[in-house]
Amino acid sequence: MRNFMMRAALNTLIVALMMLAVAISAQEGTYRLQPEDIIRIQIYNENQVAAILQIGKDGYISAPYVGIVKAAGKTTTELEETLAELYKKRLRLRDPKVSVTIDQYRRVRATIIGAVQRPGTFGNGGELRPTDSILTLLSLGGGPIQGAADLKRATLRHSNSKELIPVDLQAMLLRGDTSQNYTIQDGDELTVPFDTKNRILVLGAVAQPGAYPYQEPMTVVDVLTLARWEIRYRSKLSSVLVIRERPGLPGNYIRMEVNLVRFLKNGDASQNIMVEPGDIIFVPETKNLDIDRLSSIFNILFLADRFSILPFKIFGR
Repeated sequence: MRNFMMRAALNTLIVALMMLAVAISAQEGTYRLQPEDIIRIQIYNENQVAAILQIGKDGYISAPYVGIVKAAGKTTTELEETLAELYKKRLRLRDPKVSVTIDQYRRVRATIIGAVQRPGTFGNGGELRPTDSILTLLSLGGGPIQGAADLKRATLRHSNSKELIPVDLQAMLLRGDTSQNYTIQDGDELTVPFDTKNRILVLGAVAQPGAYPYQEPMTVVDVLTLARWEIRYRSKLSSVLVIRERPGLPGNYIRMEVNLVRFLKNGDASQNIMVEPGDIIFVPETKNLDIDRLSSIFNILFLADRFSILPFKIFGR
């Protein structure tokens, strides 16, 4: 129940923050115009002065009756003031009410990869605007995969740059800290890494072997429930192995054998032990178990995990 409530709270925060990001980005008055934005110029009661213009790559527009004007870098309000002064001088209008609105933002494309629901590149269909932020891109990617994403170690990379900018998504989503909610630039790539340490690996005779997110507190039965339990007539639940690396001794493992038959039939809670992040649970088949052979196999698995090979195979990445 506690885990369910935590997940529900996280979902609520994600939705609220993403709605906030959209609301902030919609504040056109604070946006500074960029090359390739398309703007609409109008003057109240002066129908002859009206135009839809694209800002050139040099940042300038050719405004009706006044010629070349610098637009890029200005807000719509600042450009309105500049044009009003020019129309006073050039057309001798007494008090021109100039309106500048953004007809279409320049196209922005950005990519999100890693532990999100819908990784990919967005912006080709106009989903992204220059005012949008990391939270908007995260929303387009469907949000993080719960329990599988390392939210504290996300990174942002700008186009034509090798620098990785650290982004703490956990601080954004759980604490409402938007100090790292950077504005997305064209060509940006946001990476949400998989949490390859905070997981439990389930192998052997279970319906769905693989890696599962660790959520405190968690028992052997909790993990096997995620793995869809036993394979009927094949799984030997009386000899389930929990293999754990000894603290401070890399490559040295504790092997604990638990009898889940005694727990399920007799309620012996001592057999349903608590698991820890990084544990491996092995459910043997109903035949003799070669412990020495298993030990060598798990040593190889941990070496593969240490070199980031195993998690990618498990997650299909």
